[in-house]
Amino acid sequence: AYLTLTQALQARLGASPAGPAGTGKTETCKDLGAQLGRLTLVFNCDDQFDLTAVSRILVGLCHTGAFGVFDEFNRLDERTLSAVSQQLQLIQESLRRREAQVSLVVGDRTVNAPIAPSMGVFVTMNPGYAGRSELPDNLKQLFRPCAMTAPDREAIAQVLLYAHGFAAAQALAAKAVPLFVLCAEQLSSQPHYDFGLRALKSVLARAGGAKRAATADATTTKQEQEQEQEQEQ
Repeated sequence: AYLTLTQALQARLGASPAGPAGTGKTETCKDLGAQLGRLTLVFNCDDQFDLTAVSRILVGLCHTGAFGVFDEFNRLDERTLSAVSQQLQLIQESLRRREAQVSLVVGDRTVNAPIAPSMGVFVTMNPGYAGRSELPDNLKQLFRPCAMTAPDREAIAQVLLYAHGFAAAQALAAKAVPLFVLCAEQLSSQPHYDFGLRALKSVLARAGGAKRAATADATTTKQEQEQEQEQEQ
């Protein structure tokens, strides 16, 4: 996935990771930005997003040189998608020509925005879901597709647990991942329930923090006992 995204940036194109929910589309884009030292901004697209809002965001990305991730981009209506494709095409052509600025239409006025060569645009999509629009052909040409599949949660959990200092990471991961799967399958559907990969990572991070705190307390207690023994002697 990283190779596809970086090749798209090198070719002055956008990238469009696509796949089911929970496959790490947004997190992959955010992590790539972190590794490259780029500010990465995530925008959740919905029916309220219009051309003016997207154009303002694009102007800001051109100014700052940041990465912009439009989450669930295909939730926008077809008219907005078609108009956004023209704005993105202007930006990409300016990047290829190494121009200092680009002219974008924001509402009823034209803005000459300075364009930073480090800026990048990513869009994530959940194909086949209800309420999603099909991307126009002229917009598909501006993005390099990247298919995302469901990750191996147990392997990810093992790596995270080892990183947090758990020696029995393999056994703990074999228990933690099925627990989350059972909760997702058997508990009632509630909007505040989340048993996906993000929730699993948060729980493991909290466990690592608790382990470090317990280790620090044990070390402090041992040092205090040694100091007391030295004072008694």
